[in-house]
Amino acid sequence: MKRCFLIMVLATMFAPAAVFCQEIERQEDPEYQMEMRERQMELEQRDAEMGFQQSMRELELEKSKIELERMRRGHKHRKHPFLLLVVIVHILVAVWVYQDIRKRNAGSGIWIVIALLAGLLGVLVYAVVRLGDEDKKKE
Repeated sequence: MKRCFLIMVLATMFAPAAVFCQEIERQEDPEYQMEMRERQMELEQRDAEMGFQQSMRELELEKSKIELERMRRGHKHRKHPFLLLVVIVHILVAVWVYQDIRKRNAGSGIWIVIALLAGLLGVLVYAVVRLGDEDKKKE
């Protein structure tokens, strides 16, 4: 029994050393080194892939932010030129009606107001009425 106990104690003392020796021998083995290099390369490749994917996500996010900002700015700038163009057309039409009324010495200021409010439609009505007046004067 004492021998068995002594063998067990010696085995437990030298077992870690034997495992350590096997590990050293294994590290010196070319196949083991090749396997470790392959694993290291796989890890580096995965890290590179993850870094690339993260960069792509950041770029997509930045692209979306820029696109949203353009949309916000675009809506503001698109409304103003159209509105400005409409106002300018209404004013020019009213000025034309005013000059025509003064030149002909006929009509009233109500046509200027109609031209300002209705724009081209008001001028069309004014032109039709004016043509009707010219026909009556010829007779």
